[in-house]
Amino acid sequence: MDTIFSKLSITDLWLKIVITFAVCILVGLVLQLVVFYLLKTYNKKKPTVLKTQLLKHLETPVKLLLPILFIYSSFGLFSISKVWHTVIEVIIIVNFTWVLLAIIRAVEEIVKQKFTTNSSHKAKERKAITQMRFIKSASIVVIVTLATATILWNIPAVRTIGTTILTSAGVIGIIAGVAAQKSIANLITGMQIAFTQPIKIDDEVVIEGEFGTVEDITLTYVVIKTWDWRRLVLPLNYFNDHHFINRSFNSPELIGTVYLYVDYTFPVAELRKKCLDIIGENILWDKKVAQLLVTNADAVSVEVRVTFSAKNAASVWDLSCQIREQLITFIQEQFPESLPKIRREPPISQKET
Repeated sequence: MDTIFSKLSITDLWLKIVITFAVCILVGLVLQLVVFYLLKTYNKKKPTVLKTQLLKHLETPVKLLLPILFIYSSFGLFSISKVWHTVIEVIIIVNFTWVLLAIIRAVEEIVKQKFTTNSSHKAKERKAITQMRFIKSASIVVIVTLATATILWNIPAVRTIGTTILTSAGVIGIIAGVAAQKSIANLITGMQIAFTQPIKIDDEVVIEGEFGTVEDITLTYVVIKTWDWRRLVLPLNYFNDHHFINRSFNSPELIGTVYLYVDYTFPVAELRKKCLDIIGENILWDKKVAQLLVTNADAVSVEVRVTFSAKNAASVWDLSCQIREQLITFIQEQFPESLPKIRREPPISQKET
């Protein structure tokens, strides 16, 4: 490096620094391009999800990290102020944090591809997705907190302030604990939900009379996507304090019901035959449960219950609507006289007449 400077007859220190930094940036970018080209070539020969995702997410942050590291290593060639050392160290910490976050995102994509959620996936696969999201959120908080603390520790003025703050840490800790008790409770609840699994990503739930699926679980709240595409956002501690229905806790399969009310003169056997034909021809039926029973009777009508199974709550709902409509049409067309009736005895005067 000194030989190059002497040949160019460069005496100005700042010009030397600029040229050195430019060379460092160029070397860093070229090295990054060569390394990633070799890795991509190797991945094409023996592709894996891990290598593909790491290459995809790490290419940009590493592109900045290598030049900065080369610049920092060149500081020994010059007499540079401590301020610039601190600035570059802060940039390195920020960039290294970026690399760690990119690795977390790559791991998340790998888990998503391995456990791609859909209506037929098992509970254990949705558990992995839920746990991964919680671990990702917690890891991001820890990494960003540690990076911020490291940056502040590298700045002498802030380090002095930090020492003063630590002197009164007891009082601050009590105040922060009281002020953040709900947040802490949410965090603890989040850990319980992530590992005890009362709800999981893509679970079908009924909460406060609203039916929907669990769309996201964060460190502080849960997002429920309702059947009409609204979003119900609930704090995590809600699930400790209130009861709710999880329709797909262990498996998404469900049994649906349809109730009909007919007159005592209605031929139930005919309805049963028609009902089983309707269910058997419907593609939503999973071919497990199909039944029609008389479940109740009062002074006016007979209660008939149809039960059937389907692969998930959405299919159960659609199937129940279709069965109800077709059975009502069947009764109207074939046995209109057997619809429920309210009978009244004629007045006594009319009887005598």
